Amino acid sequence: MFPAFKVRVTGLDKKAKYIMLMDIVACDDCRYKFHNSRWMVAGKADPEMPKRMYIHPDSPLTGEQWMQKLVSFHKLKLTNNISDKHGFVSIQVLSIRRE
Repeated sequence: MFPAFKVRVTGLDKKAKYIMLMDIVACDDCRYKFHNSRWMVAGKADPEMPKRMYIHPDSPLTGEQWMQKLVSFHKLKLTNNISDKHGFVSIQVLSIRRE
């Protein structure tokens, strides 16, 4: 994913196992393009595509392992192709929800 999303995780039970995933949801009804080093509105969004969550490839790990490092989603692959068969995450408009 460009730019890569990185997060530091705190407050987990050190011995419990966790699966880290990313859920991408539409934040409005606009289409965006990356132009001149920034995101710009490029028209109205297409109808919402099927949801796909991206499971971090290191999952599952213990809370202690997740908290020891910066968690990066640089291997996440995005597509606007609704018939994708490769498991890429379908997008139109991005908003990262951190929970």
